[in-house]
Amino acid sequence: MEYNLLSDNNAVITSRVPEVVSGDLDFIFKGAPEGTTAIFERDDGETIYRTLSENKCDVKCSWFNGITKVTVVVLNGSMTSQRWFCESFMATKQDDGVLVYPYDMDMQGKVARLQEDVAALKSANKTLSNKYTELDNKLTKLLEGYDIV
Repeated sequence: MEYNLLSDNNAVITSRVPEVVSGDLDFIFKGAPEGTTAIFERDDGETIYRTLSENKCDVKCSWFNGITKVTVVVLNGSMTSQRWFCESFMATKQDDGVLVYPYDMDMQGKVARLQEDVAALKSANKTLSNKYTELDNKLTKLLEGYDIV
C-alpha cells in the first residue's frame, strides 16, 4: 500500500484498487523524512509501531482486521513533532489472505469538492485584489492633489 505525504500534514493512498494480500502487507510512504515512524491503530484500539527504512515498512497481514488508522510521525524528542494523518484503510480476512482497500472510496468526490472550494477562494481573492487596486488608485489621486506624491 502506497501513501503520498502531503504538505498539509495529511496523506492519501495512491491506489484505490482493492487487493488481497497474504504474508506481509508492504507500506511505502512517499516523501517521508529519515527517522520516521508509522503508527497503525485498529478500530479495537490495538496499536503497533514500525520504523521506516527508505520510506518503507511491513506488517503481518494477520494483524489487520477492520478499519486501521495510520499516522506517520518523526519521533525526535520534540514536543511538536512533524506528523501526517494518513487515510484509513479497511482490512477483511479472506480464505487466501486479507482484502485491503481505502476506507473512503469517494476520494474523487472529495477532490471535486476541494476544487470547487479552491475556485471560490480564487474568485474571492481576485475580487479583493480588484478592490485593493481601486482603493490604491483613489489614494494616489488624492495624494497627488496635495502634492505629496
